[in-house]
Amino acid sequence: FKREYDKFWNEGRLAKAKSMKMTPSQVVTLASIVAEETNSPGEWPKIAGVYINRIKKGMPLQACPTVKYIWIEKEPDMTRILNRHLKVDSPYNTYLRKGLPPGPITVPPPAIVDAVLNYEKSDYLYFCAKPEFDGTHNFAKSYSQHQRHSAAYNKAYKEWLKNRK
Repeated sequence: FKREYDKFWNEGRLAKAKSMKMTPSQVVTLASIVAEETNSPGEWPKIAGVYINRIKKGMPLQACPTVKYIWIEKEPDMTRILNRHLKVDSPYNTYLRKGLPPGPITVPPPAIVDAVLNYEKSDYLYFCAKPEFDGTHNFAKSYSQHQRHSAAYNKAYKEWLKNRK
């Protein structure tokens, strides 16, 4: 493990992490969150950029995967994060605590670690699953724009639930 770790964290990657003011461990922790946010490789750098922007602004990450991680044993089939899930006191609750959680929530593939190291620079602070349920996201610079995206997703989700029954 140590040999592979040292091979992966070469001078170039270490320099990128340092320029981000992050340790390799912090980069891996962020990559683990990105890995759980989307299966769309094209979105990895963009989602990483959103989280980097939030960290720089001192905002909470508000990452649903970290909340799901808290509840995985009690609710292994969880499909939606509800308000009651957001209230649990845990170092992994990125809704209540600013910054990264104390460690990774999964083992991210090297490609996602690289996506974090090469994150997309933007003004985006928010993202929400698209109402088409294609696994991709709408990105927003403002909270009001994010609320519109969230309302569209929630409307589509309620319709999907109604039609499923």
